[in-house]
Amino acid sequence: MHYWILLVIAYGVPGILVAQEQEAGNFFGGIQLNTDFYIRDSFIGAAGTPHYDNLKSSTDSWLNLNYVNHRYQLDAGFRLDIHNNSNLHHPGVPYSKIGIGNFYVRKRMKYLQITGGYFYDQFGSGIVFRAYEDRSLGIDNAILGIHLVTEPLKQMKLKAFTGVQKNRLALFKPIVTGINTELNFQLSSKVSIMPGFSVLNRVLDEASMQFIVSTLETYDPASRFIPRYNVYVCGGYLTLNAGNFTWYAEGAGKTREAIYLGDSLVNRSGHVLYSTLEFSVPRFGFALQFKQVKNFPLRTSPKETLLEGVLNFIPPITRQNALRLPARYNAVVQELSEAGYSVDLHYTPAKGFILNLSYAETSNEAVLAEQDNAIAALSVRGKKRWGIARNPLFREVFAELNVKKKKNWQSNLGFQFVQYHQEAYEGEKYGEYTRVYAYTPFADFNYRISRKHALKAELQIQITNTYQDPASGAEYHTDYGNWLYGLLEYSFAPWFSVALSDMYNFKPNPNRLNKDIHYYNVFASFTYQSHVLTLAYVRQVAGIVCTGGVCRYEPAFNGIRLTFNSTF
Repeated sequence: MHYWILLVIAYGVPGILVAQEQEAGNFFGGIQLNTDFYIRDSFIGAAGTPHYDNLKSSTDSWLNLNYVNHRYQLDAGFRLDIHNNSNLHHPGVPYSKIGIGNFYVRKRMKYLQITGGYFYDQFGSGIVFRAYEDRSLGIDNAILGIHLVTEPLKQMKLKAFTGVQKNRLALFKPIVTGINTELNFQLSSKVSIMPGFSVLNRVLDEASMQFIVSTLETYDPASRFIPRYNVYVCGGYLTLNAGNFTWYAEGAGKTREAIYLGDSLVNRSGHVLYSTLEFSVPRFGFALQFKQVKNFPLRTSPKETLLEGVLNFIPPITRQNALRLPARYNAVVQELSEAGYSVDLHYTPAKGFILNLSYAETSNEAVLAEQDNAIAALSVRGKKRWGIARNPLFREVFAELNVKKKKNWQSNLGFQFVQYHQEAYEGEKYGEYTRVYAYTPFADFNYRISRKHALKAELQIQITNTYQDPASGAEYHTDYGNWLYGLLEYSFAPWFSVALSDMYNFKPNPNRLNKDIHYYNVFASFTYQSHVLTLAYVRQVAGIVCTGGVCRYEPAFNGIRLTFNSTF
């Protein structure tokens, strides 16, 4: 008798507990904490702001808790955002506020999903609409409103929403409404086609309209126009899979609205064309990209600048480099005018070897006009000599060889050439020359000592072109000058890792710095289960930082960085 009771307890109680857990659902969440301690260093420009002069520290933290009940197909969650003297959104301008940064309730039914609260989504590649979060760049473009997803047919998905965009711990007032239809047709075992169509409407609030009207009243009558409350954006996209080929094409246009062209408001419509073609077989593959952009800033209102109030995402066609020196120069998307293309090749000549080759080039109307004038100046007896005057906004040639002949080590050897229009991308130049030509060979090596112990080393050198200073006649390197970067990292999986690196600026441009300088970094991380703690001393040069194709300017930094990430 006792034996059967034990069996019931052993097998029945866990089942009852599981049933109760399924009935009640479960909670999960996480915390992210980033704290900076500022050490004044006027030589590299890490000075003259409240953080270096008085505040000395800043913290950004996000604590989220989520609930899921599979039985009732119900999700809910909220997030507490904490910004204490934050330097994240506008470097150099402290921001302090604590509040609920995100909350949502989501109900799933057979053919319908409803979300109320904050949500993230995108249509196609994001050209018409994209709401996303990137904490490293201070971006959180969530929409607060109602979001619907339905699949009335197996081959069809419909999405619709209306709401307002988040503005840190406040809200932008213009109302945004969107709808997206996506189809999926399997034509054969190797051919499928997925078309989509999107529409977005943004309605200005009274304060934004008044800003436009009052600005236009300062212009001469010939430059004024009647502003509109509404802007409409329509786009279509198509993905075609045929055997080893994948072709993606997207086009979007928006109606006239007030946008900034330089320092003046103008009434312009805009468009974007974007396409990729990929081919892949076991030892070879290539990818082609093309993009054209014309008058396509899309924000909650023209009052917003930089990364604030952005409603969409225009994909980059240039490489997203991870290594320190090859990532120094990036082609920031030019919303007013940009045209470009890229070619990427991947080839495996033999087992253990992978060769990657890439070429990318972008221009805008100003550069093309400059190019045309230069070509006209080279005309000889009515004939034009082509090629000499080609000066794109950005050009990159990249080659990399990955070698992995043994299980315990691998290496990458490569070279990058970049042509970069510094005045166009950064709005300023250092010296008399606006174009930077950078030549960067690099190598990295990874060696697994044992199952848990590993070493990593990186070595990179970057040489920039020179120009002659008109005052002194001396030759200076463009931008900061030349760089040498080295890194050594040791890791003991899964517990901790330590790394030392130095970014050495030699033969610097005196318009930037007047002597050679080292940018040392010391990094350590400790991991226990789902908890990660990092501590680093960072000396960082000013420059453009890009993540996932979105870029912003980062000022120089000197100090201690502490981060903690945990999931539960």
